[in-house]
Amino acid sequence: MKTDLDILLVATRLVEELGDDAARLAKVKLVELIAANNLRAAAFWREVMRVCEQQSGIASREVLQPRLGAVEQSRQASH
Repeated sequence: MKTDLDILLVATRLVEELGDDAARLAKVKLVELIAANNLRAAAFWREVMRVCEQQSGIASREVLQPRLGAVEQSRQASH
């Protein structure tokens, strides 16, 4: 499938600024747009999320996993 340049630009910029959180942000935006029944915009953000996942090298199931907060991370680091 051919990736639109707008999608590639947005996804690349998100990954540069947010790293692994870029796919999570795209997922949140996608859910908001689906809930608002804005299917055209949802299709755009679905592709952005897919490209973000590819660029950051994470699987789509990892996007859905809750992240540890700072306190939990420091507890795990001390063990």
